Amino acid sequence: MSVVAPEVSRTEFVSLLTRLPKQATSVVVADCGDAELRSLVSALRSAQRCLEGMLTKVGMEAARLAEQGNSGGAASVLGAEGSVKASTARRDAERANFAATVPGLVEAMSVGSVSGEHTDALARRTSSLTDEQRAAVDIDRLAERAAHLPADTFDALVKRAVEAAKADHGLSDTVAKQAASEFRHWFDHRQGMGKFSGSFDTERYEAFVGAVEAHATHLATTPSGEDGTTRRDANLSARALFALTAGGARGRAGAAVGFVVDAQTLTSGPHDQTVAQTTLGHDLPPESVARLCCDAVLRRVTLDERGVPLSVGRRHRTATDAQWAAIKALHNTCAWHQCERPITWCQLHHILEWQAGGQTDLTNLVPLCSAHHHHVHEGRWRIRLLANRSLEIHRPDGELHAVTPQPTRNRPQLE
Repeated sequence: MSVVAPEVSRTEFVSLLTRLPKQATSVVVADCGDAELRSLVSALRSAQRCLEGMLTKVGMEAARLAEQGNSGGAASVLGAEGSVKASTARRDAERANFAATVPGLVEAMSVGSVSGEHTDALARRTSSLTDEQRAAVDIDRLAERAAHLPADTFDALVKRAVEAAKADHGLSDTVAKQAASEFRHWFDHRQGMGKFSGSFDTERYEAFVGAVEAHATHLATTPSGEDGTTRRDANLSARALFALTAGGARGRAGAAVGFVVDAQTLTSGPHDQTVAQTTLGHDLPPESVARLCCDAVLRRVTLDERGVPLSVGRRHRTATDAQWAAIKALHNTCAWHQCERPITWCQLHHILEWQAGGQTDLTNLVPLCSAHHHHVHEGRWRIRLLANRSLEIHRPDGELHAVTPQPTRNRPQLE
């Protein structure tokens, strides 16, 4: 990775940063159009990444001085004068220590092509590798890819490279997370409230949350309050959790983990293009999938050559379980552009409304969360489902807002 940038003296740079707050305060954001706001955000994000890169450079230099006994260390310098929390200073120091080991990475951060999130993902994913496994992962090449991928996509790419180096399809990581799972509880006497904290591996997390969410949905269908409605909020989830643990929900279906696995993995074992994920998109090792299959209802979803589910189930007004299964094989969130609300919060929307003759078929159904479902109906936004299930989204005035990428659970490819 090689980045060439014009040199600026430290004095000039400090002067620029000193003037920046006053200049930023004078910028008028009100009355901007959508395009102007997006342009401003793009520039701000680029500047944010550049400043993260400069902090990383400072951390590297502070670490060098500490080795000579001339500094208190990177964390001490980066947290000087109480400017940030100690945990933030330590994170920035760890980022600097890692960036120093990857040629060109800090320079790419300094010009804004790579963010701190990219760097943290690379450090986090590769930290557990043995020397032999680390040698099998081309970290320099991965760092170069960071400049061309969103942080979440890059994180998935690094995860796949690490799994390939470990040659266990994520099993060791899952076992480690199972061993690290924990549940803590204590009573806060000042507030007079009992409190909980927990960390769980993917399977137990989704089983736990799924059970609470399912019972919260059940409670939400029971009218209460002055207006005869039940609000879906954290308090309702607390009521659902208490009902489950106190036995008030006995007789209801137990906790379950939904998952998506490709047929070849299911029958022959893992391969380079294995898909083994929970419904919400968290990876599972094939061994865990095999165990879950021992007591599971399996539903086959067939995809065409474009990766689009073929029509399954009868055409009712309400989508069938089979059609939901097909949708979940591709989507783990709302289909709207950059919406991360989970698929379990979504309804299936008819592109061409049922009342207007629209079929309850996969070519006419797309998962939308409540907010974006309202966008389409009450807000008069228009959407069009393309042949590969990309979604074309138009604002109420007809202007194109975005075209989403084709939904897929396939992993990003190593090159």
